[in-house]
Amino acid sequence: MTAAVDTQKIRDRVVSLMDEKFGLPAEELLSGASFEDLDIDSLILIELGLLLRKEMGVVLQEGELKSSHTLDEAVAVIEAKGPRV
Repeated sequence: MTAAVDTQKIRDRVVSLMDEKFGLPAEELLSGASFEDLDIDSLILIELGLLLRKEMGVVLQEGELKSSHTLDEAVAVIEAKGPRV
């Protein structure tokens, strides 16, 4: 499996989780806006980190996902942790 495929799977799963758990439409996430611009606060990012740990085995330290991140930046952080996809 190539890195591009892994990246797309991670991206798709993050978008899906944000929609399912927090009611954030995919179109908004895919717009390139930062989490802060989308009113995603640090508590949501912590909860997202816990979901990613459960689903993908990704262990994120507090503050690794930042409100200033865009979806693509967050996916890069997650991908660097070597998730199970």
